[in-house]
Amino acid sequence: MPPKLSIRVGRSDDASHLAVLATQVWLHTYATDGISADIAGYVLQELAPEKYLRTLNDPTRRVFVAQSGANLVGLAVVKFGTACPEDQHASTELQTLYVQEHFIGHGVGKLLLRAAEAEARQQQANAMLWLTVNAKNTRATAFYAHQGYTKVGTTYFTLGEGNHENHVLIGPNAQA
Repeated sequence: MPPKLSIRVGRSDDASHLAVLATQVWLHTYATDGISADIAGYVLQELAPEKYLRTLNDPTRRVFVAQSGANLVGLAVVKFGTACPEDQHASTELQTLYVQEHFIGHGVGKLLLRAAEAEARQQQANAMLWLTVNAKNTRATAFYAHQGYTKVGTTYFTLGEGNHENHVLIGPNAQA
């Protein structure tokens, strides 16, 4: 039986929950060889509650959370006014879309993506979301392709001394 889900805008009191959720998803997805010094440093610095509190209070961003009952199970962060490196017409970035492993396949990602797309349309007519996704994250790449997103370029995420290939994806025209 699928869980009862709701999507809402994040609040300041969600910061610690978001940090823990993001840490869990990020480690599960990217720390497949264990916890290195680079991974530990990134998680402790970039996925900290203080960072999420700043994000939640940033007027250029909108955070959506997915709830199952009283528990957070997913999040999406949208940033306005960030031009896509491959298409200057796309200026709303989906910076993050994380879904807790136990809730993948229950529509959480799709609901969060639809909320992000609706927010982009509300902020700007004909808005298209763009995002980057790790080239090795085949499940996420397939999800975005199924939602109508197409690869328009390549960029790299630097972690320590390593560069990790990311695909730049752009969504369908919001007015379509």
